[in-house]
Amino acid sequence: MTFYHGSPVADLTELKPSLSEHGKPYIYFATNPLVALLYAVKPVPKPFSFYPYGFDGDGNVVYSEYFEDAFKKLYKGKVGYLYECDNLNNIEQPTQINCAYTCTENVKIDRVIKISDLYEYFVKRMELGLFKIKSFNNISQKEMSFVMQDMKNTVEKYDLKNNPNNPMFIFINEHFPTVI
Repeated sequence: MTFYHGSPVADLTELKPSLSEHGKPYIYFATNPLVALLYAVKPVPKPFSFYPYGFDGDGNVVYSEYFEDAFKKLYKGKVGYLYECDNLNNIEQPTQINCAYTCTENVKIDRVIKISDLYEYFVKRMELGLFKIKSFNNISQKEMSFVMQDMKNTVEKYDLKNNPNNPMFIFINEHFPTVI
């Protein structure tokens, strides 16, 4: 089975575990290449993340835009690399994402595909019916309220109001100014 890892970093020959949101050093993989490629863009640095996607009833990836033109703003013109690794050992599934796996050991890369413009790549996948964008105008008030509360919790947990140079503060202030 092939496992995919998306990254903005070129010329890797081996993947190495690094500190994750889950508190352990992991390498993250997906069995779905589109899910992996979402992570080829880093909207905010660790320990923060911003990857608002899920799946429809057919298992297709659906990216939710929680601000106007979010996907285009974050992915347009960005280069990404899809690293392919075969036959991983000692993999786990510590997340709620059905196609996501982790590994705690270094992994040799078998193949790589360079994506010159991730936005254009995903647009082509949309045309094939493999990827969807739930536009900002189609986000329910309930869903948006949940997102805003999550942002407020992040601001409080990391005392971001007192750290205006923090990249997550800057991101929230730019895209979710009512939270600040």
